[in-house]
Amino acid sequence: MKGFLYVASFFCIAMGCCTILYTDETRKFVKSIFNEIDRKFISAFELIIGILLLISATASRQAWFIRLIGLMAIIEGGVIFLIPKNLYDELMDWYLNSASDQTYRLFGILSLVFGTAILSWIM
Repeated sequence: MKGFLYVASFFCIAMGCCTILYTDETRKFVKSIFNEIDRKFISAFELIIGILLLISATASRQAWFIRLIGLMAIIEGGVIFLIPKNLYDELMDWYLNSASDQTYRLFGILSLVFGTAILSWIM
């Protein structure tokens, strides 16, 4: 499961860097993806990623951190699946249209930090 941790960490680092450096382009890219994908698919994807993180946590020196991220992904997938459609639409409208560039950069910094932490703790 080290391979999954490597892929997840490099993906987080790449997305974080793109979000910080190319905020407008990343916003357009994310908007094009989220406008085409159904929320049930996004929910299932989050659940699968969370489960894979929980399973692969044993390949890390800080397994509690990987488990925490996995648990947060599972909760996020469940919330996306269970919230009413109008609330989901409002949340996505805020994230895709109303959130400021500084908010996107903050999410990019968090993604970069999580990816670097995961990468540095792989055994």
